[in-house]
Amino acid sequence: MELDYNLYALFETVGFIQAITLGGLLIFLNKNKYRSSLYLGIFLILFGLETIPIVLDSLNVYLLYPNLYLLPFDFFWLHFPIFYVYVHQICIFSNKKTKYWVLYPGIAAFIAQIAVFFLPYTTKLAITASWGYDIYFYCKVVYGLSIGIYILRLLFQHKIEVRNYFSMLESKELTWARNFLFYNISGSMVYTIFSTTIIDSLVAKIFFAAFDLILIYWVSYHGVQQRNILSLLAKKKDFEAISQKLSTKADLPALSDDSLQKLMQRIDDHMREAEPFTDTDLTIVDLAKELDIHPKRISTAINMICHQNFNAYVNRFRIRKAENLLENDQYTHLSIEGIGNEVGFHSKSAFYSAFKKFTGTTPSKYKEHIMV
Repeated sequence: MELDYNLYALFETVGFIQAITLGGLLIFLNKNKYRSSLYLGIFLILFGLETIPIVLDSLNVYLLYPNLYLLPFDFFWLHFPIFYVYVHQICIFSNKKTKYWVLYPGIAAFIAQIAVFFLPYTTKLAITASWGYDIYFYCKVVYGLSIGIYILRLLFQHKIEVRNYFSMLESKELTWARNFLFYNISGSMVYTIFSTTIIDSLVAKIFFAAFDLILIYWVSYHGVQQRNILSLLAKKKDFEAISQKLSTKADLPALSDDSLQKLMQRIDDHMREAEPFTDTDLTIVDLAKELDIHPKRISTAINMICHQNFNAYVNRFRIRKAENLLENDQYTHLSIEGIGNEVGFHSKSAFYSAFKKFTGTTPSKYKEHIMV
């Protein structure tokens, strides 16, 4: 009996090398600065280790070395829980307690795998052929996907909070993490179906190997780019201090509709007169400090009276000022991007996106229409 080298084994081997290498780099390069990268690095390393049994099986190694059968590298129990810990560390709720208990089932499963691994080969074959092993398989899938859906819920809440606190959303909404979860959850579901129907399909195996490679590069790239949401703030200490008060303080007494209207008028007046929106990094905490009003009050007034989040509210003022600058002959020397920067947008793409959302056209076409 010889080893059976094949394309599938090659794909999985490349995935293993890349996952271990990139996971290790994430841990090593950010070990002192960004603790959250530790969890993403562990996620990638475990993902890489999980391919080892697949590679060995595809090479017929188990026929030569049966004692290697059922290596304790089935980490699906831990994939989504570790990603949850990572997401919680970088999201806007990172000042709240992380639910590390989600890791316990995966740790217990790992210990059980170690115990099974040292059993005789015939016993291990009997275990994998039993109905109990099928129950184990479906339990880990259900648990993993349940945690994945829970993370999606957390990210949805994060998105709402971010838009209520920040005027600049770049690198803060964690859109890539949501896309990754949709990608991974759907892939895991399809894999589960394939593994119970067309197990021996080489095309399916190569497809999922390529799927894993894409996932590894995707997570690694964004892991390097992504930072803790709170660490992106220039005034981090102020924000954290207010955030902690908001998370521990009892809800403020509700304001009457008349009081909310008056408060909203005061906020509007301040925005028009002081133009704080020209600060690219403006947050609701900055506005609260300028007005000496609790940020929760400001958020409530904007949500209830304007039916907008903080980001949309601020961008409305920015677009109004941009329209005035585009119409003013004194600012013809400024490029479209320059006008965007002048009113508080951090990039040309952000300016174009917001401008079109509020006016239905682009700044360039708006300016051309004025000049006609």
